[in-house]
This record gives sequence, structure tokens and C-alpha cells, in this order.
Amino acid sequence: MAGLVCSACSHENPHRADHCEACGRVLDRSVAPIALWSGKFKVAGVFIMAIGVIGMTLGTWWGPPALLPGLAFYMMGRFF
Repeated sequence: MAGLVCSACSHENPHRADHCEACGRVLDRSVAPIALWSGKFKVAGVFIMAIGVIGMTLGTWWGPPALLPGLAFYMMGRFF
């Protein structure tokens, strides 16, 4: 399960934390992870990678090319 991301320093904290481990600020629990850009990139990446895996399983030509963009979107969500 994803933790809480600090709005000040973007450090990912455990979901039960009250304060950021990196900078000490109080964590805002009102923002859902999908509302952040990083959450949207992660969801898009997982979705695109799933399409790629399904495409490879079915033997379609678009399966393998979908994996690299999916991984790129997922990694953008991790570091954005």
C-alpha cells in the first residue's frame, strides 16, 4: 500500500505517520494519492503495462511496444 507523500518535500511516508520523516511537517491526509500527478502517472503506467502484457499473451504486435511507455509512466510517477 502506498504511503502518504509530503506536500513540502515529496518524501513518501508510512500511511500511519503523522509527520514527515524527512522534513518533520504535518502530513495532510485529505489529498488522495490519485489526486496527485504522481498517482495519475503510476495508474497510467500500470494500465499501459497491463495492456502490454495482455497484448504479448495474445500475440499481438502492439504488446511489447506498450511495455516501455508503461514503465516510463510508472517511473515518472515514482520520481515526479
